Order: sequence, then structure tokens, then C-alpha cells
Amino acid sequence: MAAPITFIAWAESLETMDYYDILRVPYDASPAEIQKAFHALSLRCHPDRFVDEDEEVGRAASAVFKKLVEAYNVLRRPNLRTRYDAELRKGQVKLDEHAVEKKPTFQQRTLHMIASNAKARQYAAKADAFLSNGKLEEARIQLISACQHDPGNDELKERLDILYEALFLEPP
Repeated sequence: MAAPITFIAWAESLETMDYYDILRVPYDASPAEIQKAFHALSLRCHPDRFVDEDEEVGRAASAVFKKLVEAYNVLRRPNLRTRYDAELRKGQVKLDEHAVEKKPTFQQRTLHMIASNAKARQYAAKADAFLSNGKLEEARIQLISACQHDPGNDELKERLDILYEALFLEPP
């Protein structure tokens, strides 16, 4: 077992160490190597082993053990490890495993948004309302009028084609 002062120094240095250094494994370590390193270090550093030591050593053991668990929980999961490796390349040595990764949001463009002039937007808005109520035939009529008032709008025409396909597939 390391001398108490060495153990305390190790605990204090953890904030600047990446997870690979904490577990003492290479960056290309296999899942088995990561697990083996975690088990060996956790047996050595578990706070229960230091109940008879002074309070400072107990706190250091607890801090080391928490960091070991944190590192292991990230590196043992392929998706978190990939995220961590990307963050590590940016200089981040810690990853909040519970943080939700921001995904790009997608906003569906309504027919009203696609129409490029006021008159076409009026018809497109009516078509949107009919579509939201499942009234495909009524929406088709309004969308035809929108296309007539916005003849160069290919996206509006494409939506009309999609609506025709939906009507064709709809049971009689």
C-alpha cells in the first residue's frame, strides 16, 4: 500500500488527469483491459480499506475511488467512450456521463412556410389545417390552389405529389 502522503497527492492530482491516466491504461485499451485495471485499482483504493487511517487519508481514498468509478463508467461504454475521446481531443478531461448530448433539432416546414407569396400562403395555411385534421382530399384542393398562385415553387409541387401518393394509398 502507498504511503498516506503519496495517496493524498494522487487524490489531489486527479482533477487534471484524463480517465485513461486515472485507470492507468493506454488510449487504445480494450474493454477487458479497462475492466481489469478498474478492478485492480478499486481493490487497492476502496475507502473501506482506510477506515483505520486518519480522516484526510479516508477522504483521499474516497475521492480516488469516485474518480475510478467515474472513469470506468465512461470508458466501459462504447458510446460514452467515443464522446469522451472527442471531448478529450478538445482538451476536456472530464465527461458528464448523464449529460444529454445535444442533437440537431429538425423543424418540419409547413406548407404555409414553403409558400412564397401571400395568396399562396393563404391556401397553404388552409391545406395545413386540413392535413392536421386528416382531411387529405380537402388539403389537396387547397394545395392545388396554392401551387397555382406560386407556379415556380418546386417544393410546394413536391408536397402536392406526396399528397397524391398518400391519397392513392388511402383505403377507399
